[in-house]
Amino acid sequence: MKIESIKQELIPGSKTILTRVNINQVESSCILSRLIIDTLGKPGIDNDLKFIGSGDQWEVFWTEPKLTIEQTKKLINKALATFD
Repeated sequence: MKIESIKQELIPGSKTILTRVNINQVESSCILSRLIIDTLGKPGIDNDLKFIGSGDQWEVFWTEPKLTIEQTKKLINKALATFD
């Protein structure tokens, strides 16, 4: 699994930043979900994670926790590295 891109954008009409991480070469969406949840916490409790995708292309996005692009890159790479 590899990060394809990381983007942050302001949600129109708010001061909320949406973080989007595109991940490719995903062998298992279940494993990806577990790695991300283990890293960022439980959806609905610690964050507002959403997963969209199919096959080997997945996008993970959230507004909480608030992280910079660099922090996001480090955390997600660390999570994905535990699978390799």
